[in-house]
Amino acid sequence: MPARTAVPVNTEGRETFRLAPPVVLWWAWVVFVLVNVVDFAVQGLPSARFGAVVAAILFCCTGLAYTLALRPRVYADGAGVTVVNPFRVHHIPWRLIQTVDAGEWVRVNYAAPAADAADTATQSSAGGKRLSCWALYVSAAARRKIARGPRPRRGLLPGSRATARWLEDAQRGGGHGSRAQDTARLPDEARRLAAMPAAQAIAVRLDSRAARERTRQPRPSGTTGPGETATARWSWLSIAAAAVPAIILVIVAILG
Repeated sequence: MPARTAVPVNTEGRETFRLAPPVVLWWAWVVFVLVNVVDFAVQGLPSARFGAVVAAILFCCTGLAYTLALRPRVYADGAGVTVVNPFRVHHIPWRLIQTVDAGEWVRVNYAAPAADAADTATQSSAGGKRLSCWALYVSAAARRKIARGPRPRRGLLPGSRATARWLEDAQRGGGHGSRAQDTARLPDEARRLAAMPAAQAIAVRLDSRAARERTRQPRPSGTTGPGETATARWSWLSIAAAAVPAIILVIVAILG
């Protein structure tokens, strides 16, 4: 899979969005740790203190790699979008989502009730709140490409069913010949989407689905139904994965 490709995985209507590089980084780190463990087991350690320091460092970096690289992802299902960031999990119903765009990260702009105003985990945006998806970052090179690229034609609307179908097929990898052959047969609008950075294409797909979900059950703007409330909760597992190894490292350093 190319590094820029992000493939949605459907499980009972759920799509999982994440980029490949953080996952590759995680497994590369796991291999590095295993190689070091085997090496120390074969050759032995110079001293117990040295072994304790090295183990604490590896343990600390592993916790950070899990929290910052492997854990973050974005789910989309019938209920809405769930953004798994390093230390918090946010759920936003489709009804509340206004737009999904791409800046430094893919950003979900949504209408937030007054009760959410005190939530400092999200940034304020015009008419609501803005949530950045840690897993779907946009590199500096990709942002420059987006900035200088031509704007989509009028016929390529975020809510277009044709656009959504093409994005779904493209992100799944096609399966009908090579990518180059498939791209050559696409209309101009679809080729423009194929040239987008992966995170931007995902933003267009999520924005398209949000637009479709809003039109299925129209409701006056600013009103919500049962269960249509944005929620956020702390992930104590990821907090422990980052904090506990760091505390152990500090203790080892002090005692050493």
